Amino acid sequence: FFSVSNSPINMGGGLDLGQLTPLQNLALGTVSGVGCKMTNYPLLVWKNATQQGLPLSMNPAVVYRGLPMACMNLGGTTAVQFWFTGFFQKMLLGGEKRPLKSDEEIKAAFMAGLVGGVPCAVWELTMIQQQRFGGSIISAPKRVIAETGIMGLTRGMVPCMGREALFTMGMLGLSPVLQKKFKDDFNMEPNSALAAGALLSSLFAATLSHPMDTIKTCQQGDANGVKYGSIQATASTLVAEYGAAQGLFKGLAWRTVLITTTFFLVNKIKQGIAPIMFPQVVAAPEAAP
Repeated sequence: FFSVSNSPINMGGGLDLGQLTPLQNLALGTVSGVGCKMTNYPLLVWKNATQQGLPLSMNPAVVYRGLPMACMNLGGTTAVQFWFTGFFQKMLLGGEKRPLKSDEEIKAAFMAGLVGGVPCAVWELTMIQQQRFGGSIISAPKRVIAETGIMGLTRGMVPCMGREALFTMGMLGLSPVLQKKFKDDFNMEPNSALAAGALLSSLFAATLSHPMDTIKTCQQGDANGVKYGSIQATASTLVAEYGAAQGLFKGLAWRTVLITTTFFLVNKIKQGIAPIMFPQVVAAPEAAP
């Protein structure tokens, strides 16, 4: 049920999700996502506030509002992304017993992120509504449904899918590929290689996907569409009010730090916890010399 091989595999740069079973990927993704979000949640709150033009709060009661939903969101989304990354890796391998190519890693992660953006949009809508107006995990979406109808829960879903495709491509594709390259080609210590890979891939993913993230955040913070309407209307409003660069890239600094820490933490937790969760399947990482 939880075992796929008699000889443990080595997670290495994190390139072997296709070797795990779907349930193992779900479990590993959940633990990695929740552990990460418990650590860097304030960065997400400040990023969202900056994008919506709201004041930044340092009050813990405000900063940590919505944390359970955020953990459910990242834990659930990461679980879905791990599951689909493993699924698409196996599909790209076509039954062949060989290491994945770098481009296959990146393609699998991109497709997994696109699918993972669907539930992520609903969870993030709930979280952002909590951050703005308070309420519980149940009352926040109920209020949105009461005011906008059931389709209100899909608010911001399209830009969320695009953002998650690029985000996951960076986290589960580009970041581990770069980590392996730095470790093998430049003899970097594994943690340093992971940090370098996380930084470079996060700069790429954050910058490329940030306009979609800004539009999504503004749409979901304004669930009734009072100020921000469709995707195009939201973009036009932001550009008219702040200019193209400042409007569409608001909060980029916060998000770059957020994504860098997320890429590092998710991959670090994944590589560290997998041998503990599945010792018969995953080999413990090699000790640094």
